Amino acid sequence: MRKFLFLIFIFLTLQSIAGPQDSVAVEQPKIVQEVQYDKTPATPLKFDTDQIKNYTAQEEFDYVEEEAPDNIWTRFKAWINDIWSQFINWILQGEEATGFFGFLVRALPYLLIAGVVALLVWLFMKVDLGGSPLKGPDLNKVILTDEQEIIENQNIDELIEAALREKNYRLAVRFYYLLLLQKLAQKELIDWEVQKTNADYVYELKDAGLRSTFTRLTRVYDFIWYGNFEVNETDFAKAETEFKKSINTL
Repeated sequence: MRKFLFLIFIFLTLQSIAGPQDSVAVEQPKIVQEVQYDKTPATPLKFDTDQIKNYTAQEEFDYVEEEAPDNIWTRFKAWINDIWSQFINWILQGEEATGFFGFLVRALPYLLIAGVVALLVWLFMKVDLGGSPLKGPDLNKVILTDEQEIIENQNIDELIEAALREKNYRLAVRFYYLLLLQKLAQKELIDWEVQKTNADYVYELKDAGLRSTFTRLTRVYDFIWYGNFEVNETDFAKAETEFKKSINTL
């Protein structure tokens, strides 16, 4: 029992020794910072009003967004853009086109537009406008006359002579071909109609030799007339011989 009391006494004594000690506070000196003022005279900035006007006139510095008018044209362009975007997404499967393929995707709409324009120009040039105008008033009238009028009512031999006087060999080839159609219709070898094509007449010819000759002359006519091929006197003489030979055998 006395040992236990002795241990308690020793424990309490050690606790009192290890307790907190009063510390002496050391006062730190205060540092006072002096405020420095800039006493340099201020010079106001001047802006060049002419330069400002120059900037405001440029589109790059115009930040006002204008809404596009809602009309048929804008809706049509939006519809085309939507279809094109869906087509590109379908091709790329949602991936982004980069490199040369990306350039091709961006340039493809312009290439398609250029192709359509070129096709329209080509079709316009292929339209039979009656050939080049000639000097004589009678020939100008004949050029504007349709094939039905020429074949049914005109004297084609006289038209050929008039074209040769003007040295319009291309138009003379056209008249020779119409004369051939006229003779074939008169012999009832073909059933001539306005809406028919030259290929239709080829299939109507029963004689194989005549069909072959007519096919060859049709190619010559198409090449010279619809192909805008300039015919000189030598070339015309060869074509005229073939046409006369075929017409004389009917």
